[in-house]
Amino acid sequence: MATKKDLIYRVRFLDKPQGQAIEATVRNVEASALPGLICLKNFVFKDATKMIILPEEEAASKRFRLTESLHVPYHHILFVEELWEEPVDLRNLPFLKEVPTEKDTSSAE
Repeated sequence: MATKKDLIYRVRFLDKPQGQAIEATVRNVEASALPGLICLKNFVFKDATKMIILPEEEAASKRFRLTESLHVPYHHILFVEELWEEPVDLRNLPFLKEVPTEKDTSSAE
């Protein structure tokens, strides 16, 4: 059974200087101590193995990897999605296949 600590939040918000929507995954979304803002804390980056580079994940990692907390205006929030954290299993990605190693090919002979 999943617990509260397994919950993560996918937050999509507008970045006014860039003029585009940004998506970040965090463990905490709460009202900020600063009036009119939402506080996003504990950023989560799923592609920690760096075996596959996901463009949106890479952009979020570059932008927020050193960020302790981010305060976003309420009216810039597009959505907050509450998710159960699932481990990334790279073997289940449809575009990857097992590549035989030298040891595997020599035993087949």
